Amino acid sequence: MKIFTRTLFLAVALMAFHASMNGQVDNTFRFVDSKTGDEIPDGGTYTAVAELIDKFPAVPGLVVSLEAPFEIDVENMSGDVAYVSAHVVTEEMVSGSLQFCFPNSCPPDVPADYTTDVGVLAAGGKKSLQSEWMPTEGKYGTARFTVQLRTMVVTKWIGTGDNQIPSEYALKANGPKITINCSYDDPAGINEVKATGLTTYNVYDMSGRLVVDNGTEAEVLSLGKGLYVRETVIGGKRVSAEKIVR
Repeated sequence: MKIFTRTLFLAVALMAFHASMNGQVDNTFRFVDSKTGDEIPDGGTYTAVAELIDKFPAVPGLVVSLEAPFEIDVENMSGDVAYVSAHVVTEEMVSGSLQFCFPNSCPPDVPADYTTDVGVLAAGGKKSLQSEWMPTEGKYGTARFTVQLRTMVVTKWIGTGDNQIPSEYALKANGPKITINCSYDDPAGINEVKATGLTTYNVYDMSGRLVVDNGTEAEVLSLGKGLYVRETVIGGKRVSAEKIVR
């Protein structure tokens, strides 16, 4: 009976260990705000605002596009070449389409649940997401996407010697996952502070004590029951402050 109990305990412990390992986030790659260089952490939020963008400033008005660009880089934090793809989910999109050109391909119609091809990044290298929401002009509203990085491993090569190139890949581990919130506002509406970039929160309790400093939405949601003041900061700009009840 003791042997059975010990064996059962070890089996449960091993299962718990593997579950814990599977739940960990692989940090081979990270998201970085292209403008500020700040990391957008796992569970973090980025805000993008749609605007008319002149694609060829040298010839003003030649090509003007309405889009909410994701000015985000992916950085290889390892000391070696690493392979990456991304899992992109459209949670909400009032109109238009998503253009997602990372890491290589740029499909004309991105599915609501989309896994990209695989690209390579040198040690310490960065690559832009090269992506944006493109709303339909005049159809004001919002869009929301989640993007999770995937660390890949080469399972098959073609060629010989120094001329080998990878031809097949497998998922090694899931990396950080972020939410990208987009807005396309009616210019005739109420004027608000329109900021883009990494979104963080400062939260104060009713005594004025700072309980969340430059935190993520998940940290706000994990607060204990009570009344708080939440300050929203986007791209380093304080855009709003409101009372919240947890």
